[in-house]
Amino acid sequence: MATKQVKQSTSVKSPVSAVVMTIDMGGSKTKIVVQEVGSSTPRVLLMESQLADIGRNPSAQVPSTGLGSERAWVGFDKATNAGEEVNRVYYAVGALARHRFGGLPQLEELKYELALPKILAAIWFARVELSLSPKLNLFLSVLLPGGEMSDKDILKSRLLAVTPSFETPSGKMAVKLSQCDVSSEGSGIYNYRRLVLGDKIYSKHQLFVMLGFRNASAFVSRGGATELGATSNFGMYWMLDVLASQISGFDKNDPHTIQIVVDSAANPGELKKLSRKRDRQDIDDDFVSITNAVSEARSDYVRAIARWLKGIPGSFDEIIFCGGTSEYLRPDLERYYATDTTEIIWHGGVLLPDEIKSTLGCFRLADVWALHGAFFELISTGLSTNRKANISKNVAIEPLVTRVDEVVSATNDDTSLLTVQQEEPLVTSTRVDATSDDNEDEVSDSIIPSIKSIFKNAARSEDTPRQYAYETTERPAKTVAPIEPGSL
Repeated sequence: MATKQVKQSTSVKSPVSAVVMTIDMGGSKTKIVVQEVGSSTPRVLLMESQLADIGRNPSAQVPSTGLGSERAWVGFDKATNAGEEVNRVYYAVGALARHRFGGLPQLEELKYELALPKILAAIWFARVELSLSPKLNLFLSVLLPGGEMSDKDILKSRLLAVTPSFETPSGKMAVKLSQCDVSSEGSGIYNYRRLVLGDKIYSKHQLFVMLGFRNASAFVSRGGATELGATSNFGMYWMLDVLASQISGFDKNDPHTIQIVVDSAANPGELKKLSRKRDRQDIDDDFVSITNAVSEARSDYVRAIARWLKGIPGSFDEIIFCGGTSEYLRPDLERYYATDTTEIIWHGGVLLPDEIKSTLGCFRLADVWALHGAFFELISTGLSTNRKANISKNVAIEPLVTRVDEVVSATNDDTSLLTVQQEEPLVTSTRVDATSDDNEDEVSDSIIPSIKSIFKNAARSEDTPRQYAYETTERPAKTVAPIEPGSL
């Protein structure tokens, strides 16, 4: 009797990378902190902020090799409005947009409107830099100005629609957006300051001020309860706009020009580089007029910031300034508040490891770095707990997260710091499932206590990984849990 041969399946799934990423889409730089699940080493990546829409796939006109930050572009399907036909759109991002396609920062636009191509390009850039698989399970945290937080669900739904398939210089990428949190700018700084103060936060009235390149935003914390933020146009670009009308040939969109203005705070002679003249005497004459123009514009800028802050109701025990522009204006702001009883705190006391802050400076990365630390710990501990739960049930698992559906959010209730809420799957994803793509089993609720413990232990710097043990002159308190990323 013939034996029936049964053909064994030899199909092998493509490798999938699980990645945690935090993005701050600044007006001058897009700042990205990315880390593979299971890795102890985060990477900081930087891209220029320019964007240019393109009417075609640009692969034929773009180098296929070189730095990823210099050749980033993406293509994805986009519907302008509900019910409209979906069209494939292409964008050059960062340096490629600026040098090849005349891209601009588009600072007048809302950040969330420009977020899709920038985030997709950041995902591709991370894939290239970390040698990741084109298939990713992504845990994403995004910073937006406080005044744009009402649009966060729109951004989340758009990201969930485009990440499953989009074009890049390396071909198509497929990303499973396992989690998408959107937090207001300053959330990382706020979290850390909350840990430093401990129970003292309940007696504090605080004003958190983020001064960036594109805008200035602020939010208030009264007794540990945060209030809706406000956003203004008083980023450093406001000052550069003034200078463009006073200095011949001044290009307010040129990163090199901007850096000269920033460096001139410590070395005034740098301003000679802004002169377009050739004769030495003409350059010296230009230097005098340029120096006066920068001095006056800076003085007007500081006064504008002060007026804006005075318009925020209430008196405050402390004002926490953060962001790159705040460091540029630091001497002026310290003089302005010298006779005020309000305590001024810079960057929440967060300092980065030397190897990280050397890439861009501590003050420009502090917020996104601090937020990433809390976000990565949340994801890592959740995954670890879920794997143990599945192993105890004798469930075969893969070491990756494939979907999430619950949202864990923090409250300001002393007796219940963390609660679980249900949201629509298209809006947010936060349930951890470390099984394969085909497994739809629910995850044990035991994940929730472990997430609580992350925040209860987060204040103890000796319990956190080395890269997140922030340096500060103040010892973090051990009794107050921070707000979860995405809840501000």
